[in-house]
Amino acid sequence: MKKGELVVAEVRGLTPQGEGLALAEGRTLIVPRAVPGDRVEARVAGKQKGRLLAFPERFIATGAVRQQPPCRHFGRCGGCRWQDLPYPEQLRFKEGLVQGALADRGVSAADWLPILASPSPLFYRNKMEFSFAAGPDGALILGLHLRGSFDRVFDVEECHLQSALSNQVVAAVRRHAVGLGIPAYDLKTHQGQLRFLVIRQAVGTGEILVELVVAKYPSPEVDALAAGVLAELPQITTLVLTLHAGKAQVAAGQAQWVVKGRGGIEEVCGGLRFAISPRSFFQTNPRQAENLYAEASWMGGELDGLEVLDLYCGTGSLSLHLARQARVVWGVEVVVEAVEDARGNARRNGLNNCEFLAGPAEEVLPALWREGRRFDRIFVDPPRAGLHPKVLKALGDLRAPQVVYISCNPLTLAADLAGLQEAGYWVRAVRPVDMFPQTPHCEAIASLVLGDV
Repeated sequence: MKKGELVVAEVRGLTPQGEGLALAEGRTLIVPRAVPGDRVEARVAGKQKGRLLAFPERFIATGAVRQQPPCRHFGRCGGCRWQDLPYPEQLRFKEGLVQGALADRGVSAADWLPILASPSPLFYRNKMEFSFAAGPDGALILGLHLRGSFDRVFDVEECHLQSALSNQVVAAVRRHAVGLGIPAYDLKTHQGQLRFLVIRQAVGTGEILVELVVAKYPSPEVDALAAGVLAELPQITTLVLTLHAGKAQVAAGQAQWVVKGRGGIEEVCGGLRFAISPRSFFQTNPRQAENLYAEASWMGGELDGLEVLDLYCGTGSLSLHLARQARVVWGVEVVVEAVEDARGNARRNGLNNCEFLAGPAEEVLPALWREGRRFDRIFVDPPRAGLHPKVLKALGDLRAPQVVYISCNPLTLAADLAGLQEAGYWVRAVRPVDMFPQTPHCEAIASLVLGDV
């Protein structure tokens, strides 16, 4: 089977990334945009992670209903990969991804709960990050990355994941930047000015934060750009300029200037108010985050009078939800700025039964165990890499009666649940949670109980 060859493939499963896994002539292929049950005519493009990669050119038979994608950029954009699947079909495949990952590690649950659908499958994100680039003709581009490319950007005319006002901001920034002749930053020459546009809009309050990341500041041309956008869109609550003079292509920087507003916005989630600054982490689907936290609290059971630990607590969003029931909540987070935000959020909501500790969970948790601290409930929400081995061991040593695990990666969830089973826990229930409609990504909540089933 050679590059460029056209083959007929039967799609039998999905990769953890949501791409089709197919068989053709006894070989395994990765077929993007295909799902189990599809029979496709696909052209071999090369190899990906040791497997042949083939792109479908014709669907001979389909294993799922298809629809016309609502977004004009579908297929080019690296974001939404499942817009051609009706939302119920997306949920069905996401459930399968979570169940398959756990089954592969020998993890069984006493109760498999149905997936929790997002309240809105479109226009749900409260944060989007856009990149500036120069097109082949040198014209300024402001948009998202092409699928499969880290250095190629296309102009976004309308994104169906963000609000109408956010789309207006993108258009206004592009128009004023082009009118002023401000060049995009060039990754190869490290010349130019404009690097990123970050938009955050709170669903609960409607406040909107716009951040421009630039290579040089102070700069009269950047000031003129900010003034023009603000004059066109007075609805913008706060606008921040961030200087990023380094070569790394990340939307962060060395200094910030607040041009309008207080430099941050407030979000309401589950009846609690949270401050969001340009660098704060907050769930990008806030309405579904309310459901996620409510479900996690329910899985944790009655918390009245209990001492609760929240590992990887971020800015305290889950901690504060738990603190309305528990006697005391301890939050642990490695990012010092996030801990300060968490403390401020606790004060903002009048909750004085929260304590937040700054430091890596793999250092703080063993130290708490050595100090003799014990907890009635432990909630963990680790990054995609899952639990550090030292955290996994410390959880086994602490032997809390119940652990609630919130995961953004079914593969590492499965590995960690297997480890906790070896430490004496059994999985009482698992529920997938769809935080990112139109993509194959799926979160999950697992409730574990210490002792025999």
